[in-house]
Amino acid sequence: MQLIAGVDLWEGEVVRLQRGDFSQRVVYGSWEEVGRRLWEAGLRRWHVVDLQGAQAGQLIQKETLRRLRESFAEVQMSLGGGIRSEADLIWALEAGFDWVVIGSVAVLEPALLRSWIQTYGGRRFIIAADARGDKVALKGWQEDSLLEAKALIRAWAVMGIAAFLSTQVERDGTLGGVDVGFYERLVGLSAGIPILASGGIRGPEDLEALRKVGVYGAIVGRALYEENSIPAWVKNYVS
Repeated sequence: MQLIAGVDLWEGEVVRLQRGDFSQRVVYGSWEEVGRRLWEAGLRRWHVVDLQGAQAGQLIQKETLRRLRESFAEVQMSLGGGIRSEADLIWALEAGFDWVVIGSVAVLEPALLRSWIQTYGGRRFIIAADARGDKVALKGWQEDSLLEAKALIRAWAVMGIAAFLSTQVERDGTLGGVDVGFYERLVGLSAGIPILASGGIRGPEDLEALRKVGVYGAIVGRALYEENSIPAWVKNYVS
């Protein structure tokens, strides 16, 4: 089980939303401060989200993102949040992010995403199948689609991408635990492509339950930050 630190950014600060509500932001500190804390804890893979970008539909915090990437050059980072144009895709790749996370485009403009995969290679892409209930949430989780998360994964499992990421929107930022059965179903449909889980993860009990059903990695946010220090159990998930 790979533990991935969730780094959600709003105006250069690491924050938590609850269930994707942009008006409910809890600030945990600047990206520099939180980044140092994660680095010192040995966490070497981060999932970075431009929350303002997710809301706007284009990357907004490029200067912050560039500085974060340069400051922690040895950390593997995925970047999501509003990457819906080729210009933003190219910017993210040239800035040095290891993977780009694509959500809305996979549902609304699948031909465009296929062309990106053919041009830049599937291994640079993580497709987000974020779900409210069973249906895929779009545009920074501000809209719901008619497509089920499992159908999205089935459709893209043949494209040779790096991973699927599925956040359970209703659980995100709540420390309410995970629906292990939901992820077990996604693993069964993914044709061996890694599944990354997110939303509601409290700690080892959830990580181990996800591992047992074949989930490759878990993005953990609030559980890392709530006590203003990285919890001791994290050391069991870093190499």
